[in-house]
Amino acid sequence: MNDHAPLNRGPLTGLKVLDLTIALAGPMCTQRMGEMGADIIKVEAPGGGDFSRYSTMAGITKFGDATTFITLNRNKRSLILDLKSDAGREVLYRMVKDADVLVQNFRPRVASKLGIDFATLSAINPRLVYGSISGYGEDGPMKDRPGQDLLVQSFTGLTMNAGRASGPPHPSPLYMVDVSASHLLTEGVLAALVARGSTGRGQEIKVSMVSAIMEMQIQELTSYMSTEAPPTRSASPQVSIWMEPPYGIYACTDGHLALAQVDLNVLAEVIGVPSLKTLKTSRPKQTDSAALMQWRDDIYDAVAAKLATDTVAHWDELLTEHGLWCGVVNNYERFLSHPQTQRYLTTMTHSSGGEYRTVAPAIRFSEQPAPELRGSPRYGEHSREVLLGAGLSVAEVDKLIADRVAVTEVEKA
Repeated sequence: MNDHAPLNRGPLTGLKVLDLTIALAGPMCTQRMGEMGADIIKVEAPGGGDFSRYSTMAGITKFGDATTFITLNRNKRSLILDLKSDAGREVLYRMVKDADVLVQNFRPRVASKLGIDFATLSAINPRLVYGSISGYGEDGPMKDRPGQDLLVQSFTGLTMNAGRASGPPHPSPLYMVDVSASHLLTEGVLAALVARGSTGRGQEIKVSMVSAIMEMQIQELTSYMSTEAPPTRSASPQVSIWMEPPYGIYACTDGHLALAQVDLNVLAEVIGVPSLKTLKTSRPKQTDSAALMQWRDDIYDAVAAKLATDTVAHWDELLTEHGLWCGVVNNYERFLSHPQTQRYLTTMTHSSGGEYRTVAPAIRFSEQPAPELRGSPRYGEHSREVLLGAGLSVAEVDKLIADRVAVTEVEKA
């Protein structure tokens, strides 16, 4: 039996997915489908493959690849294929004939230039579900700009929703736009597969990173467009300008505590700051921006002064006892050692030997056991296997490798 045969567990077992993605959003989408049982063939370009193999986070690598790659490409097989060559495209066309899904995140018009756009591939296989992620969409003045997470956060106004008025923009340190786009595309592909069950035809699903982060900000953007006096940043270090105080993070004697939506009257009684009751009833009109910002700061300062007098554990226990929503602010060390966290972690074994800890699949199904997980593929690890499985003869595969149209792990060096 082939050690790298498709894993046969999960609701998507039996589906073949051609993964032409790089970086984060696309690979996370296809990895999610692989965790659900689909056979994911990651088609990488010669010359190094997916750049996340060598684009590191803080310089960290494992098993010869950046941790960014091994994190986002488990349950996949790696095929190195030159899609800029006629021979490489012909191989892809042959694979498309019995594929269920193809996912790519090229810049607009690149797929058309390569001859692997939806119109071309759906003519080969009308049942193909074709998913794509772009940065800003396929038209408009921004269409050719790089769709990078921080840049899209900045473009869409997200970075101005937190922090101090006197401070710089406040971006998320996470690649939240990529992650959101990956989820949207996964949902779209699954919906298209359901539709194909009744129509017999595939379709194209398009997601842009801008649309993804706009959906994440749907409450804020709608609220902004619904008022003549939207909130602005004030002097206090705000987590969000859209949330009523005391929503935020506060310093204690030995760490920090987060407060969510809490009733100021109850908070006043619990922590012993009666002035909060008066402040609650003296909210300025929405149109008086200066007074409203000062009101927010007065509440923050009053709460901050009190919470700074005792420990995180003291306040967390006291507020929780009275039903007030709060939580300890952890670093990764404390979070990853917490007993609640352990059920969401897993240990992976890499095909080159060795283990690593990472995040377990987030979705659980009642009718399927926990998914089988296989570590990320080495560069070109499955090129020969995938090509033979696509119906090419040994002679054809040997020629593709000799001509450098396809690359195996052996040839990488």
